[in-house]
Amino acid sequence: MTPPRVVVIGLGCIGGSLARALAGQAVDVRGWSKSEGDRDQALSHGIDVKATSVESAVSGADVVVIAVPAQAIAEVAAAAIRRAPATTAIVHCGGVQSRGALQLDEETFARVIGAHPLAGSHESGFGASRANLFEGCTVSIESRAPTEIREPMQWMWTSVGAAQLEYRAAGEHDVMMAWVSHLPQLAATALASTFAAQHIDPQSIGPGARDSTRLAASSFDQWSALLGAEPAVLGAALRGLESNLARIRSALASDDHRELKTMWESAQRWRRAAERRA
Repeated sequence: MTPPRVVVIGLGCIGGSLARALAGQAVDVRGWSKSEGDRDQALSHGIDVKATSVESAVSGADVVVIAVPAQAIAEVAAAAIRRAPATTAIVHCGGVQSRGALQLDEETFARVIGAHPLAGSHESGFGASRANLFEGCTVSIESRAPTEIREPMQWMWTSVGAAQLEYRAAGEHDVMMAWVSHLPQLAATALASTFAAQHIDPQSIGPGARDSTRLAASSFDQWSALLGAEPAVLGAALRGLESNLARIRSALASDDHRELKTMWESAQRWRRAAERRA
């Protein structure tokens, strides 16, 4: 297919990486961000950021990708719909996709489809972007996406290195994210908070502590709107984690190496399988 004209709204880690990856392939890509710093950095990477508003940016676009924090998606999507041609494919990269979580009205929800790349960084802003961010990643797209959305999404995400596109309902996506995205964030935050309470010098830790607390460096503003999407599911996930921590504590207290080994090997098998997938 002829490469479409793509507009990326939001030039942080996700949007900036997408714009950089597409620009590197000579795709007609434009960007817009309310952040002057992000716009300046994007311009230095050859990305067209001349538009002065969301409305002017999306004029004439074939594909609009909204890559802003979840709490801003509704406002940006409404602005994009007002000016984008009726044939424009409009998607958002939010970490939640259900209408209620995003506070979308019926018209906006009907027009805008979630397409969430499972990639990112604990850092934010264009400075956290990189052109190879999506290599090997999975993109979770709403199953209600029509053909006119699926075709450009297949082209766009595979062209920037995504390994797999998965289609699922918005609610199913949000439940999965509560387990595989929001729970790890909270676990890393809890672990780093525990270290901080013990006044452990962050300059004295090894790679294990650094790796396991990486997500704790994420901005709270980046996460605040995501954590309430599926509170019951996230609550169950936290209880599952607490239960396993209690099992470990009990096994250590009773010197039960059989229980520890059972948990250890189960976790090891899961992690090895994840490494093979990557």
